[in-house]
Amino acid sequence: MVDFSKWNLSKSQQRIADYLHKNMEVVPYMNEAELAKACQISPATVSRFWKAIGFKNLREFKQHLMEDASVTPASKVESAVKQHEKSYIQVMLDHATTYIAETKKHLAEEEFKQAIDSISLAKNVHLYGAGSAQSLVTLLSFRLKRFTPNVYTLAPSGHEIFEGIIHIKEGDVLFIFGFVQASVEINVLLDYARKRGIRTILMTDLLVSPMLEHADHVLFTSRGDVGDFHSMVAPIALIESIVINVGKQMGEPALQNLHDLHEVRKEYQDKLPKK
Repeated sequence: MVDFSKWNLSKSQQRIADYLHKNMEVVPYMNEAELAKACQISPATVSRFWKAIGFKNLREFKQHLMEDASVTPASKVESAVKQHEKSYIQVMLDHATTYIAETKKHLAEEEFKQAIDSISLAKNVHLYGAGSAQSLVTLLSFRLKRFTPNVYTLAPSGHEIFEGIIHIKEGDVLFIFGFVQASVEINVLLDYARKRGIRTILMTDLLVSPMLEHADHVLFTSRGDVGDFHSMVAPIALIESIVINVGKQMGEPALQNLHDLHEVRKEYQDKLPKK
């Protein structure tokens, strides 16, 4: 396996490296034009990429993969061949299964355990996500607030973020959803946290990115390749796993809050019925 992290890559090169890292099994069957299309960059950028990571060209890179015993035939290629024989809903469900399998493959268990410890022991938990990731922020906030009221959401962009940043202190945890690429806001948050000793957790669909080095815990989750419809199936499954494990780690206080919630619901269920 090629260690892309040791190279000083441009943003376009990082996109190629991330795609290769996630799809190493299918690369031997691709040419530069197909790789460029998959990464949504120019063929010339792909051609220059190989020298940036120590290879003469794509052919030499493929030869390196063939010599690597860890590279196996691509299940994704088999799926691509078969998907046209299935209905649309079956294809989508197959893709969802693939994203969860990719998440399991690349998610480091020790990182996950450490992230759970950090959330469980934090004085306050601050959540950040922009775009479609705001839905994940809402879900994680809703779930965690059943265990502790000290869960706060940061504005998704612009100067409004500063209003929330000033309340993040040492002993808190900053949970960031960072997909596709590092935004200016994410870079600011990671820099602020690093300078003030605040622990950070980054959930991302990137395997190669500078921001991975600046977070204390990195949780990988697959959402599909560049240019695909980005699925939230695997991120939601990972969030549910986080919530269950945080509740287990917090123990009796978390269970007591859930018990109190149940009692309040019973007391007022006639006045506030479920919609």
